[in-house]
Amino acid sequence: MEMMQFKDELFDRGRALGFTDMEIYYQAERDTTVRVFKGEIDAYNIAEQAGLSFRGVINGKMGYSFTEKIDEDSMDLLLQEARDNAEILELGESEEIFAGSERYVELHDQAQALRNLTPDVLIETAKRMETVALAFDPRVELVNTCMTINNETELTIMNTKGLNCRTKNNIAIGYLSVVGKENGDVSSASRSEFVLREIGDLNAEELAKNAAQEAVGKLGAQTIESGSYPVILRRETAATLLKAFVSVFSGETARKGLTLLQDRVGEQVAGANVTIVDDPHLADAPGSTPFDSEGMATHRHEVVRNGQLVTFLHNLKTAKHFGVESTGNAFKSSYRSSVSVQPNNLYVEPGDLSLDELIAGTDRGLLLVELQGVHAGTNAVSGDFSLACIGYLIENGKIARPVNQITVSGNFLQVLNDVEAIGNDLHFNGYGRGACGAPSLKIKSLAIAGK
Repeated sequence: MEMMQFKDELFDRGRALGFTDMEIYYQAERDTTVRVFKGEIDAYNIAEQAGLSFRGVINGKMGYSFTEKIDEDSMDLLLQEARDNAEILELGESEEIFAGSERYVELHDQAQALRNLTPDVLIETAKRMETVALAFDPRVELVNTCMTINNETELTIMNTKGLNCRTKNNIAIGYLSVVGKENGDVSSASRSEFVLREIGDLNAEELAKNAAQEAVGKLGAQTIESGSYPVILRRETAATLLKAFVSVFSGETARKGLTLLQDRVGEQVAGANVTIVDDPHLADAPGSTPFDSEGMATHRHEVVRNGQLVTFLHNLKTAKHFGVESTGNAFKSSYRSSVSVQPNNLYVEPGDLSLDELIAGTDRGLLLVELQGVHAGTNAVSGDFSLACIGYLIENGKIARPVNQITVSGNFLQVLNDVEAIGNDLHFNGYGRGACGAPSLKIKSLAIAGK
């Protein structure tokens, strides 16, 4: 059944049952994944899923339901489940069905080449990454994971208030994990990159070389003396830390009183050199979208400007709670999910220095390239973190040796206040909406536990 025909029939039946405002949210996703191992295809999978959720207001309450079948038989089931669902819900702050924004940005569709991408190109790219990594250095023992993924998502939101939004996104990903070995010492490193236009934009050779170089570069790592060190969080590490604490900027978390930034809008919460932006229209960023999961047009927002907290990120519900406008950050992870709050492309605004210049400007300190146990070692309510990590000791402005068996600890807000220098190498952690990005950041001092 065509989507428009399904929508019209469903809404007609809903009105007959007593629903007033109604909305459908359709999401379809297709992943093609290729994994190679020792020159052979280890796995080739195509995963498809699609479904539709319905929400509607009946007797002043919002009811919800969903289905994987877009046919006439599912209409009555959707409406009945939503009506039953609404009856047991208590009245209170509720979601709204949005009539639509006056204007939506038209994001240029550059992904046609990815939509036409054939599996043999994914296979060839993965094999090339593995070959380059194995040939990089005789100490490369193994490429234990090497894969390419082509993902396509389609989203449609239509409601009885006139909203009719549709978007389609593609992203291709290359990922590999490399193992190095020398004199019984073993180390590993993984790298990934994404492209939004065509697979040829993925620099497979450079990606493989970087992973192999880091795997062998970590060989011979030893711990260091405990103490406070100037620390450079390489861009992947800085983005990982920002993503771990992204909920502190959520209006949903603030509505529940669970953010360490509670009631601090307008206050200085970070160093004056720190600006954090959510830009849903940023070119070549993974979470760009013209509208959010409620159909609200998205806009660029400075969340932290020169260290001052400007706004939380909001959907319609949290914006209403705080008496402000939605920032276009409503988010549903799937058609089955309820509406929450997520950034689109949240990132620390980059500076002017390269990573090499950040290292050269450090007399003695640490370059951290990997944080481990992020979910267990961070407290988003207090901002405290204590994480095992891997990196390199910097002496006299140069990399001296690899370092492991250390733990870095601190507080997220203190980190934002202690940013001494900012790199120019912005990198995003994550694919799709909710991605967080950061350049390399030099922090004045962090506590390191070693020996």
